[in-house]
Amino acid sequence: MRLLLFALLILGPASVAAAQPAADPTQGAPLPSDDALAELLSNPVTTAADAYELGRQFFEARRYEAAEQAWLRAFELKRDPTLLVAVADMRQRRGDAPGAVAMLEQYLVERPDAPDAESINVRIATLLKSPAVLLVRSDQVGLAILLDGVPSTKKTPAELEVDPGVHIVVVVGDGKQVGEQTVQVGYGELRELDFGAQETSDVVVKQSEEAKLAAQLTIEREDQTIRRAVISTGSIAAASLVAGAVLGGLALRQDKDYQSNPTKQAADRGERLALSAEVSLGLAALSAITSFTLFMTHKNKRKRERETARLQIETRGAGASATLRF
Repeated sequence: MRLLLFALLILGPASVAAAQPAADPTQGAPLPSDDALAELLSNPVTTAADAYELGRQFFEARRYEAAEQAWLRAFELKRDPTLLVAVADMRQRRGDAPGAVAMLEQYLVERPDAPDAESINVRIATLLKSPAVLLVRSDQVGLAILLDGVPSTKKTPAELEVDPGVHIVVVVGDGKQVGEQTVQVGYGELRELDFGAQETSDVVVKQSEEAKLAAQLTIEREDQTIRRAVISTGSIAAASLVAGAVLGGLALRQDKDYQSNPTKQAADRGERLALSAEVSLGLAALSAITSFTLFMTHKNKRKRERETARLQIETRGAGASATLRF
């Protein structure tokens, strides 16, 4: 009995240890730092497969810049064009549209007979149309923003989509100009603009009298066009309603005549009158709805424009003053 207990004590822990699954030696292994990665990639012993595997691990860890660096090294070693598409995917994921376009264009150069050339060209064209984004932030939230002299409906912090080119962003709060920045952005570019408290700028955005007059003329011209459209569609609705009522009355009278003297000619005439009355009434309803929609849409548009802050900035020495009107 003592021998049996001794054997169980000796073999028991060994059997439990043998039943545990073997640990994966690579599981949980820390990824190399940026400096270590650069050293690994520059090592002549590192192959394209090694670089690709490193890129895959960094990609899974969402360290996209390191993954891009590893995959570009793998491309240098093996010249596999598909790696360029993978790098383009990562750059687009990070919001770097110009960098993604560069990789896709290089892919087409490296692989002129690419079977997916058509879809790659469509993707490039789509990226080239993507607007730039200005991320405007300030120490104090809820400040007004002017973009190229035009008040924005958004307040800080805000994302503003703009066309590629040069733009002037002014942030105003508490009756003072908080700051101003002039930036140049490309398609698909994300630019972060941070405004601290009470920064000043020598560049002033002010709408000229000519621009104000042109804007006012545009508004008056648009108001006149909408007014004419509302009157025209309303007149059509009224005329169609009268015509439908008259034709409906004639159709009822023709129906009474048919009841007293049922003939094929009377039946056909009654059907034509009834159909014409329905068409006129339908046209009246459609015209009335169109007129009402035009009126309310234009009215709401003007209301939104009146509620938009109009900022006038005047330079006074090194600072600036601002007036908010609603």
